[in-house]
Amino acid sequence: MELLEERKCRLALVVDDEPFIRVLVREVLEQSGYQVCEAENGEQALERFAEYRPDIVLMDIVMPGMDGFTAASKLRGLVGGSRVPILVMTGLDDNESIAKAYEQGATDFITKPFNPMILDHRVRYLLRSTRMLDALLKSEARLGIAQRIAKIGNWEWRPDTNQFAASAELCRLMGIRQQDFSSTFDGYIQRVHAEDRTQVEEALKGLLINQVPCVLDHRLVLPNGGSISVNLQAELILDDQMKALSVIGTTQDISDRKQSEREIHRLAYYDSLTGLPNRVLFKDRVEQALLHGRRYRTTLALLFLDLDRFKVINDTLGHNVGDLLLKSVADRLAESVRHSDSICRSVDKGENHSLARLGGDEFTVLLTNLQDAQDAGKVARRIVESLQKSFLIEGREIFVTVSVGIAIFPVDGESVDALLKNADSAMYHAKEQGRNNFQFYSNSLNATANERLVLEGELRHAVDREEFVVYYQPQIDLKTGAIIGAEALVRWQHPKRGLIHPGEFLPAAVDTGLSRTIDEWVLKTACRHIQAWQQRGKMPVRISINISNSLFHGNTLLSVVEKSLRQTGLTPACLELELTESIAMRNVEASIIMLTALKSMGVQLSIDDFGTGYSSLSYLQRLPIDTVKIDQSFIHEILTETHPAPIVRAIIAMAHSLDLLVLAEGVEQEAQRVLLLAQGCDQAQGYLFGQPMPADIFAQSLPAVSLRKAG
Repeated sequence: MELLEERKCRLALVVDDEPFIRVLVREVLEQSGYQVCEAENGEQALERFAEYRPDIVLMDIVMPGMDGFTAASKLRGLVGGSRVPILVMTGLDDNESIAKAYEQGATDFITKPFNPMILDHRVRYLLRSTRMLDALLKSEARLGIAQRIAKIGNWEWRPDTNQFAASAELCRLMGIRQQDFSSTFDGYIQRVHAEDRTQVEEALKGLLINQVPCVLDHRLVLPNGGSISVNLQAELILDDQMKALSVIGTTQDISDRKQSEREIHRLAYYDSLTGLPNRVLFKDRVEQALLHGRRYRTTLALLFLDLDRFKVINDTLGHNVGDLLLKSVADRLAESVRHSDSICRSVDKGENHSLARLGGDEFTVLLTNLQDAQDAGKVARRIVESLQKSFLIEGREIFVTVSVGIAIFPVDGESVDALLKNADSAMYHAKEQGRNNFQFYSNSLNATANERLVLEGELRHAVDREEFVVYYQPQIDLKTGAIIGAEALVRWQHPKRGLIHPGEFLPAAVDTGLSRTIDEWVLKTACRHIQAWQQRGKMPVRISINISNSLFHGNTLLSVVEKSLRQTGLTPACLELELTESIAMRNVEASIIMLTALKSMGVQLSIDDFGTGYSSLSYLQRLPIDTVKIDQSFIHEILTETHPAPIVRAIIAMAHSLDLLVLAEGVEQEAQRVLLLAQGCDQAQGYLFGQPMPADIFAQSLPAVSLRKAG
């Protein structure tokens, strides 16, 4: 796109005091399609240039009056004269004259007498070069304007020298002058917000390895202490040998966009009157809490609140007073729920409560990780009592009460809609009971409590009657596919209910203090099974046994392990004890002492469900463990990630750096096995290789070896 209309033919100004030379040059140029104007000396040349603005000047050096040197120098100061090509025509061929011509502004020179063809080509070359330079300068000018409008700066990083060239617009975005920038990679990184610095540095340095374009948002800190949000995009430039040459990138100010996104998010997910989460955000939080609850088998409660007789207040005193009352109620509810932290915690670590306004005078509260479902009643009672105090709205004392309905997950529903519906029903039941109170949904809590009492009683008898059995789930070597061990899993063979899985009775066992007894029984039984299989000529394998918190931090584990090994004669290396991160980290120093004692016996040690706790790597490397087991939640998600499960890859790399084996739990698909093998995982277990099975069936799957070899 041309911004200015150009003349159809190029115009050349020929400056020479000899008419013959001017005529000769005119004929050469006109035959090539150029227009020509003439000047006899330097003064006249300047006048002609100012009048016609020629595209090129052909100038003699030795002329009466103003010579070519002076004319060239003065021409450069005229409007439009800074970039016009000046071809010096001279009979002087000494180096000093040529050098002086260049110093005074000449672009090129040709000696007299000249060849007409060479003159023609020299003029064409100079005009083409000037045209390309003009186009480049126009393009750069347009780019600069576009970048200023778009608030986008560009940069280039040379990893070999660490040089970082920032454009003028980028320096403007950073709030500094271009000459004040250090022109190093570290100089740019230091201007990145401290919380984003590691991410940016790792992304750009990772680009050198992955060779994949990098796109990320981060913040830049301005000299005044403020910050802007920017979008960084970068690509790697390779040389002919496919080695990294430089990184080219852009940094664009997206502060306005980020602010708009925050405002859109607020409008979409928060109530405009009270500032509380709205129905959409609340349902999303409940969904996340349900996922957490199903995964960790925790109890949740959903409270549905409705203000009593609010419509009367709203209609009598007006909507303005009603709105102010709702805001005050929201503040008091938030304060009331916040004091429930000792009872429950929100799944969202950033908040201490999950309170929302569904609309009108309806509010909801989500309580997570409840120790007891009855604790929800404590929170509801606190809410009811807090709203009984009067509100002062525009000089008026207003009283309002609340009716609360409570639904418990999972007994009263396993979905958001079911819990809301049942909590709503319980709230209407509270209104029927006279308002200003709370009610649980139906009588499920009473029924559950009674059933729990029965289960606990039967559990105590189950220990005495030895109704428990041990199932074994195979563990395989990913490289060979061979069975190398199994995990021992307890089941309750109930005389009436049939086979009961641990998720149904272990919580009751923990509450009744029976978990340690059950763990000890499983450990002794597994040791007997392993030794019996070896005596029948089966290949020795490693059996993993889960250790509960009460057994690990109790005072009987060492003696139970020592006695079981001694009585059965089992090789200690065939026994592996598993404990979770949370158990190991509960008392790190005590855990190290216990694990060291166990390790001295020769047994294997592993960390179960790795990646779900909050281990400190400084402590982890001090634990004398042999294996880490990747939690099955990561394995289930490994095929849904955009990139091959970075968390799994990181766990494997970290474990191997500490000389630990890695076992993946919950492998159910062939694609998962292939990906884990490619990532360097050592071992695996899951339904792909076998479900938990009785001891005799598992023993049949073990290959036979000679007793001499087994020994």
